[in-house]
Amino acid sequence: MKQLLTYLWRWTFWNISRVFCFIWLRPKFNMEVRDADQKIPRRPFIMVSNHGTFFDPWIVGHLSSYPLSIMMNEEGFRAPRFTRWYLRNIGAYPKKKGESDIKAMKYTLITLKEGYPVLIFPEGQTTWDGQTQPIYGGIESIISRAKLPLVMMNVSGNFMSRPWWSESFRKGKVIVRRRVLSPQELAAMDRATLRDTIISFIRNNDLFNPELENVVFEGPPATVGLNRFVWMCRSCGAEDGLCPSDDGVACSACGATWKMDSRFRFTPMGDRAAEIGNLHDWSIWHKDMVKKKISRAAQDELLTSSDGVHLCDVTEDGQYPTLAVGRLALTRSQLSFTTDNGDPLILPVEKVNDYVFQLKTIFECRVDGKVYKFRIENGSPMKWVYYFRYLNNYAECEARGYI
Repeated sequence: MKQLLTYLWRWTFWNISRVFCFIWLRPKFNMEVRDADQKIPRRPFIMVSNHGTFFDPWIVGHLSSYPLSIMMNEEGFRAPRFTRWYLRNIGAYPKKKGESDIKAMKYTLITLKEGYPVLIFPEGQTTWDGQTQPIYGGIESIISRAKLPLVMMNVSGNFMSRPWWSESFRKGKVIVRRRVLSPQELAAMDRATLRDTIISFIRNNDLFNPELENVVFEGPPATVGLNRFVWMCRSCGAEDGLCPSDDGVACSACGATWKMDSRFRFTPMGDRAAEIGNLHDWSIWHKDMVKKKISRAAQDELLTSSDGVHLCDVTEDGQYPTLAVGRLALTRSQLSFTTDNGDPLILPVEKVNDYVFQLKTIFECRVDGKVYKFRIENGSPMKWVYYFRYLNNYAECEARGYI
């Protein structure tokens, strides 16, 4: 009886949220659902999707009338009490960002056994530049063990509508496609084939998607906050000197300026500005520069640094009190945080893992089980993830499509 009442409450709460999605979210994103012949199966099932914006759990989740259990970044559960209450009642459960989480995997299987469908974003985080990121291995193991239908979702236009660094929406078009695989079809695949099937279906790059080529994304400029992502001037190579404006970005070091259009394409303004292409092209250039710096640097040579960094704690209600302010610096051998008073914090690079960015401004990593959070208010937390990824052979993950 208790289990039935719990399900009825989940079903009621879920479908009230769906009403909100139909009357607000779908018009907001100008959503179009295709492949409607691929019907959502009866519960339970596993749903997977690419991840382009914070609103994806609702964009894809509301298409199911069954209440889903949604695997979400655990940072979202450090929030005001109402937010935590809502997430619990909507069926969300936490997973550590940027790493495999055995506890979350076990909870997923238990939830499926209880009859609840599960929604998983196998990239583990939103796309950085519009292109689907490598997925985390292990999702194919869950699907094979569960022996349930698999619903694969491909969402495009979501990144262009609300890129992760931005604080505002732009209205263009969001297209959702789905493909359903039966347990019999899944049983005929080995795990490598299943993983490749998922990667192939959810793969997307909003900046090169032909279905979005003629779509105009209208709204506030997405330049605001762009320096949280890109940090290196394409003309002079200076770091952390990019200054977004209403319609572009400028380098405070060399004076080069670029105008950005609604599709994240950059036009050089004047002779000082080098060609960038679009945001994805600029992202690729950043990656190449990081890899070159790493390959050429001596063990104790400075790779990058950020000033005015806040070493933070975190409270249950999502506050990030500052513990100290100082300079974050990286060599091939160590990550250091130094302040004007007090001993420096030295973290050996070989022990740093689970390096991710959180909430647009926080670089987070783990050493010997302890989590360190660095809030970077005047620069890019992203560059720190880039450096640690390529210090740890991330290029191989990109080439094969999974971590």
